Amino acid sequence: MAARRASRPSRPSAEPAALPQSGMGGPLRLPAPQRTFDATRYEYPWQVGGIQTGSLDHPQPLGGQSSRIAFVDTGAGLRLTVALDRGGDIVAADYKGTNLAFFTPNGYKPPSPAYHTGEDWLEGWPGGLVTACGPEYIGGPRREDGKTTSLHGRHSSTPAAINAIRNPDRRTGSTAMSLDLVVRDTRFYGPVFELRRTISAVLGTPGFMIEDHITNLGDQPVAHHWLYHINLGYPLLDSGARFVYRGAATIWQPEMINATARQMERLKEVRPPQTDRTGNISDAILIDDIRGDGDGLNHVGLINPSLRIGLMISYPLAELPRLCNWQHFGPRGAYVSGIEPYRGSLVGTEADPHPAARRYLDPGQSASYHLRFLMLEGPEQLKTLKAHDGPLLPAQHNDPEL
Repeated sequence: MAARRASRPSRPSAEPAALPQSGMGGPLRLPAPQRTFDATRYEYPWQVGGIQTGSLDHPQPLGGQSSRIAFVDTGAGLRLTVALDRGGDIVAADYKGTNLAFFTPNGYKPPSPAYHTGEDWLEGWPGGLVTACGPEYIGGPRREDGKTTSLHGRHSSTPAAINAIRNPDRRTGSTAMSLDLVVRDTRFYGPVFELRRTISAVLGTPGFMIEDHITNLGDQPVAHHWLYHINLGYPLLDSGARFVYRGAATIWQPEMINATARQMERLKEVRPPQTDRTGNISDAILIDDIRGDGDGLNHVGLINPSLRIGLMISYPLAELPRLCNWQHFGPRGAYVSGIEPYRGSLVGTEADPHPAARRYLDPGQSASYHLRFLMLEGPEQLKTLKAHDGPLLPAQHNDPEL
């Protein structure tokens, strides 16, 4: 194929043309590349972007176990680090040198099944841009279906195996890149879950997609609750930034039980560090009556007007019908907010009347999830995300105990 000299990239529009992604189906796609590359001026794909694998060592006095990772460079300013030993979740993420994710003081350490008791998950959790929770239960420890659950489940402490890596090909002109993973969460006599995950991107587009398929490989029905803990951190998350979502919400904050619509709307504005948000004192906004778009998708995110950038997250509302916005604007660096689309219950099905609180997978049955993450920059592109904003209204019962 004859190489072509790339023209000077034009300024991207607010709604770039859609580029179909194989296997994704439906309206959820990445936009066409905003940046192109002249194939006569490089030989190795990673000179401009692609996927590589490696490992990270841990700063322990006597040495220690390393962790497998995959580096993803979109060639458009967005770079990701995938934690292969932690379920294929995404830890580090930056856009043109600006960090997007929050990191706990734990750092990125190897996973351990010891974190499957009570709230011990917090001792191993590194933070990072995307932490998947489940696949059996999510939320805090409790009794559920005759079992004692642990905080946010086992997924992020379960290693992933690499099935395939696909990189851009300068000879054929292909700009697609993808990482195919398999995660098996198993126990003799069951449950036996298998997650097949694809993380995909397009060279020249500042975005990526996650496609998850979770199957019950056991011989009995199993509970299945699933949540994406999308953890935003400084400097993307900073005073003056604003969340984008809409719907009727319950606020898990005692002083907000009888909040007005105006008071609730102010919760969408990122505040400076709060001296009274120490320890585990946090705020959470639980949105059950989500006002999605006519295309069946829900579009949420964050806009930082000072940096002139935003992160838009899109997904089918039928797959993830509930949303939580966890806010912990604590002092001394514990400054984080999670945008958390999910299906299931955070508090337990006995206390949760929502129709999506209960879900079970029969033997051989699967559940699928699709998410698109897209960086937006400049006033014109940010209008795309602002168009999906709307009022945050009080739910019928604004009770912090649900």
